[in-house]
Amino acid sequence: MEDLTGRQFGPYHITAPLGAGGMAAVYKAYQPSVDRYVAIKVLPQHFAKDQQFVQRFEREAKVLAKLQHPNILPVHDYGQTDGYTYLVMSFVESGDLSELMQGKKLPLPEIGRIISQVGDALDYAHAQGVIHRDIKPSNILVDQRGNCLLTDFGLAKMVAGTSEKLTATGFVVGTPAYMAPEQGMGEPADGRSDIYALGIILYELMTGQVPFRAETPIAIVMKHIHDPLISPRNFQEDITEPVERVILKALAKDPADRFATAGDMVNAFQAAINTSGPATMLDPIQPTATHISKVKPPTAKPSAQAARSGPGLWWVAGGLAALVLIGLVALGVWLLLALESVENAPAQAAPIAAPTQPALQATSLPSPTVSLPTQAPADPTATSTQVVPPTQPAASEPIQPAAADPTQPASPEPAPPPTQPPPPGDSPPVEAIAVCRGLNTGDACRFTPPIGPAVDGQCQQIRNQLACVPAGAPPLLRNGN
Repeated sequence: MEDLTGRQFGPYHITAPLGAGGMAAVYKAYQPSVDRYVAIKVLPQHFAKDQQFVQRFEREAKVLAKLQHPNILPVHDYGQTDGYTYLVMSFVESGDLSELMQGKKLPLPEIGRIISQVGDALDYAHAQGVIHRDIKPSNILVDQRGNCLLTDFGLAKMVAGTSEKLTATGFVVGTPAYMAPEQGMGEPADGRSDIYALGIILYELMTGQVPFRAETPIAIVMKHIHDPLISPRNFQEDITEPVERVILKALAKDPADRFATAGDMVNAFQAAINTSGPATMLDPIQPTATHISKVKPPTAKPSAQAARSGPGLWWVAGGLAALVLIGLVALGVWLLLALESVENAPAQAAPIAAPTQPALQATSLPSPTVSLPTQAPADPTATSTQVVPPTQPAASEPIQPAAADPTQPASPEPAPPPTQPPPPGDSPPVEAIAVCRGLNTGDACRFTPPIGPAVDGQCQQIRNQLACVPAGAPPLLRNGN
């Protein structure tokens, strides 16, 4: 088409070219009657020679002039001049979406605004029976305030109640990169074809590229028809699953699988970009509530044996311990008296009192022993060996229990052991254990050899030769005097 700059088209004076497409050229023109600039889209002259096309064009122009939507570029007038058919539209001093997308990725909120405005415009036009058929970024103008204006409805066909094709003119309406599969196969287009094209634009906005590319237009059309769609997340990992699902649904091969209306697509996309949490459009599966109680340690329950080991068993154990101790002490006294009787006149052994309550616990019973020398040593330092006591103690006197006197002072006056050897005739060194009256019941005293002959069985002589053992040792014998 020749350059029409400076030409007069009716009341409009063409001042500059704005762009050219496959079916029309757009110029900037001035309208003096109202002192404004307008945009004029001029079709090639051969269209004016086709009466069917002229009639269809006039019919569509009247429909387009009635479209009043904030995101649709309005049509003010139409006419013919010098064999050219033209449409007069508002002039927008700005760019288009293709220019806005060059070299940068738009923020998601801005993408959402673009899709919402274009989708709303399509939803409105579809309700009026108008199908665009050539949705692409260069047909979406963006004004100085950032508002989108859908344009180039001029060659769209009004399809309400008819299957007539624009392809009868010999032209295919649409751009291969944004053309729906049914359009490429020459089938009638409807609003879902525009939804497919809007899905391609959304794919491009999110990934920076169209999904199908080839060297020739027909090869691109065949890819739309036959090739599976590559997931947009393969190109942009930060695309959420809800957004991806919107794109995949809009780009379904079968129109029946797409959104029913452009408004449905807009709503789905807005919900997708506003979705928080996991990237999914499926209903989240609520995990089954699991209550894990704290494990309580098992309560210790007394066993039958433990239940029986009360105070009664302690008394039994104490009694047995007392009997054993009494027997051992009696054995020691018997040996002492026997040895003394060898060297001196017989002496009466004083009765020995037994404790009424043992101070030992049944679980820690010591094993006292009586040490007898193997021979009469001349040296008090001679070693002695332990002899196991006989099982039957020889006691001529009955053992009478006597109560302990806890009121006596707890500090006995131990006498240092003699350092001189025993006189001739004395008994060999003997160790015995006793607690005398006047000593605290918690103190045990040990005879320190050598021990001289007992005089009248008095306890004082025994006490004079006692070396006290630290308190806490088991009291094994108490003197009854």
